[in-house]
Amino acid sequence: MKIDLKSTNTLNLLLQVFYLLFFTSFIFSFRAISSLSILLILFTGIIKNRRKIVSLFNETPFKIFLAGCVLFYLLQFISLIYTYNLHQGWNNIRLKSGLVAIPLALIISADMSSAIHKKLSRGYCIILCTASLYCIGLAFFRYSQNPDSSLFFYHTLVKPISQHAVYFSIYLVIALIFLWENAGKNNFIFRKSFHTIFIIFFSVLIFLLSSKLVIVFYLIYLLYYFIGFIKNKKTNLFLAISLFIAVMVTGSLIFITKNPISERFDEIWSSDINIVRQEKFSPGYYFTGLQFRLLEWKIVTEILNENSSWLRGVSSGDAQAFLNQQYISKNMYTGKPGGNSHGFIGYNTHDEFLQTLLQTGIPGLIILLLICFSLVKLAWNQKNRGFSFIILILISYLFSESVFETQYGILLFTFFPLFFFPHKTNKI
Repeated sequence: MKIDLKSTNTLNLLLQVFYLLFFTSFIFSFRAISSLSILLILFTGIIKNRRKIVSLFNETPFKIFLAGCVLFYLLQFISLIYTYNLHQGWNNIRLKSGLVAIPLALIISADMSSAIHKKLSRGYCIILCTASLYCIGLAFFRYSQNPDSSLFFYHTLVKPISQHAVYFSIYLVIALIFLWENAGKNNFIFRKSFHTIFIIFFSVLIFLLSSKLVIVFYLIYLLYYFIGFIKNKKTNLFLAISLFIAVMVTGSLIFITKNPISERFDEIWSSDINIVRQEKFSPGYYFTGLQFRLLEWKIVTEILNENSSWLRGVSSGDAQAFLNQQYISKNMYTGKPGGNSHGFIGYNTHDEFLQTLLQTGIPGLIILLLICFSLVKLAWNQKNRGFSFIILILISYLFSESVFETQYGILLFTFFPLFFFPHKTNKI
């Protein structure tokens, strides 16, 4: 009995180490280590829970989500049958293996105590803060040598750790939701003062990274959060109203004054969406994010119509080649001969629903909708504000990015719902 207990404690400690390794690797963009740490979590979970693995799968509320991920992954193999580019098809299968590996790893290692989950969440916030401080510090150092305010914004800010500004923003907003929700329950994962500092620091970074989607969702979340506090009178009414007003005034000032953040929003209002009706463009034409995404809907429709591929798609291996052909035929910028820039060549659809429809047709789109439905159903059943907002922002991000086309996109979508599931700390 003592030996079994010692073995369990050792395995629990290993799982914590591997989770922290995983957090460090994806926050600092150590891609190989991210994959390795997921495998280590998976195998350690199998060893630790070998006698109750079946019950873990029977009791997990993520059964439909996991089934959808498995079906989506299997569909990638079917697309190999009709692809012209087997090499790219197999690369796609290798990339999308995370759709199965990550949920499996979390479900099998799911029976962690509330104390362990809190410890890991604290570690996640500390690692995220460390990476952020490194980027901010380096930005100040570079600014001292070359005064350029762009060093503190968007992709440039997180470039030192090879991060994508929007992905990093979502990491931050998920941490913020976790911190706010625990603060509302007086369940501080740090001392109250440090907990508050983390919230303020991460909130400032959200705006510096200038992701339109994340900023809007964060402000909506805060609005909903403070209204809930005021309504339920869970805290000092004057303090809650003061914080709410301070947040709204700060947000308003950012939007109405000229700065790098407001300029990104101005780009949306100034977009001429009628431009997408053109059949050809000048190579020098600058597409806004909205224009490019609307154009992709037209391009994908044309590809599927021309190849009669609505039912099966054009395959994961050939999808990018078809997109590249469209960019060339429409005279879009494709880089200068002999230069390093390839312009739009290599750009995916920047919409996971559209990307899935292009690659695997209507069956793939139906499975993706099933995956999203399973998460929405879980959020609806849980009636948990924090979890619901995490699910909402992840699904919304599918409309603006081909999330399953990158390792960290898959990680983002599959890891966080399972890790921050409200009943995660109850053995499932």
